[in-house]
Amino acid sequence: MSESKQLIYPLSQPLPYSLKQVTCYVVKGDSKLTIIDTGLHTKQTSDTWKQFFFEQGWSWNQVERIVVTHYHPDHYGFAGKLQEWSGAPIYMAKTEFDQIQSFWNRNNGNPKQVSSFFIPYGFPEHRSSQITRHMEEFRAVIEPHPQVIKWIESGEELDISGEKYEVIATPGHSKGHLSFFHHDGSFFAGDVILPSVTPNIPLLPDGDPNPLQTFLDTLDKLKQLDIKVVYPAHGEAFHLLEKRVEEIKAHHERRLDKLKSFLLDGKIQTGFEICEKLFAHRPLDIHNLRFAFSETLAHLEFLRINGEIKQTKVDNVYHYYK
Repeated sequence: MSESKQLIYPLSQPLPYSLKQVTCYVVKGDSKLTIIDTGLHTKQTSDTWKQFFFEQGWSWNQVERIVVTHYHPDHYGFAGKLQEWSGAPIYMAKTEFDQIQSFWNRNNGNPKQVSSFFIPYGFPEHRSSQITRHMEEFRAVIEPHPQVIKWIESGEELDISGEKYEVIATPGHSKGHLSFFHHDGSFFAGDVILPSVTPNIPLLPDGDPNPLQTFLDTLDKLKQLDIKVVYPAHGEAFHLLEKRVEEIKAHHERRLDKLKSFLLDGKIQTGFEICEKLFAHRPLDIHNLRFAFSETLAHLEFLRINGEIKQTKVDNVYHYYK
């Protein structure tokens, strides 16, 4: 097989969260460009995109398509504005776009559904409004929504600047997360595997009931591909995918063991009580608390479904015990 003649340009976009940045990509083949992931809709993002295109000497009408790996605002947020500038269609999974509309559509979206989902697991009701306000704030950084979207699914081939990439379903971090694999070993990963942090694996309303199991299965699937270089959505490109897979799996094993150790005394505990123990080493703002709590629940449900811990309901609140 001939090697790809493409050039891949990473662009680090700033984020106002502890993660600090998201890595977007522009793939150039001949004169055409494909953008993969977009950043939030902020002035910083806008300025960074404009400066990057100016420095490269590109024009917006060279953009052939804009690919979104999953629904999270740091990946989808600037898609609508990039479409306004370029006229290029957005390519993403319909599952992910539907999730965006469910949370953030101004007419019928429901940002409150996350806090409502959390409360039966022990999340303090007096803090639930903070979660709702936090979710509502994302509307400002994902609008305008794109008007032209083409749905893509696992198993298809997607033309990215003149080369065929296999569309790979990589769920766990989100239900419809997609990644893109080229026969030369290039892999646009989105958030499925990252070089220095572990992707958040959340339990969320209307989501996967066992997202951690799904994610671990996804990691095993990645090892079956002949991936030579990973282009992640946070951090820089890296090699040695199998080594990183094992590191991430070991991280989750340690976390599962720690959760089980919290339940050794036989007392029933809510998901929130367990989350507080798990993250007692650092204070959490509302953004990171949402991530921490949803991931704690994902691990607890993994253990419950696998028969390692049990669950009971007391006063309409789920409690876990061993």
